[in-house]
Amino acid sequence: MDLVVRQHENERSRVVVIGRRIDDGTQCTVVASHERTGHWAIYPHGWGKFGVRLPQAEALTVAQAIIAAHQ
Repeated sequence: MDLVVRQHENERSRVVVIGRRIDDGTQCTVVASHERTGHWAIYPHGWGKFGVRLPQAEALTVAQAIIAAHQ
């Protein structure tokens, strides 16, 4: 699977990971893009498909919950 995606001008950084869809178990790419506005754009089915933009505080809530579950 090709994970190289050209950086967009409004991005600070990005993380790309491979996951599995819940509905059918097929492999998919999850892209989290940190935008210059401070928001995080999450694309759970790969770049350019349906995404969710989270304000920084909401993104931190998600991140902290994930980390807390593994401590």
